[in-house]
Amino acid sequence: MSVIMIAEVAGADATFIDAMRAAGVAEALATRPGFVSHISGAADSGYRVVEVWESREAHQDWVDKVVLPNMPPGAPAPTTEYIDLLMAVPEG
Repeated sequence: MSVIMIAEVAGADATFIDAMRAAGVAEALATRPGFVSHISGAADSGYRVVEVWESREAHQDWVDKVVLPNMPPGAPAPTTEYIDLLMAVPEG
């Protein structure tokens, strides 16, 4: 089942996403199996990411193989929440 994934990196700011882009993480996301969509931005508590994935397993594989190995030094691991996707407009 497709899922909405909400993650946050506590205390992160714009330099966090700049480092992730420099590591090639953003470019790799678009071609990752199971990936559907991504939005993200700074929040009061850190950097927040909202994505849609075809499954939790596809997302976790992405995190384990690409995200965590490329986290900036000293950055905390993201907290993650999954919500089953029941409706998307427009559906594709």
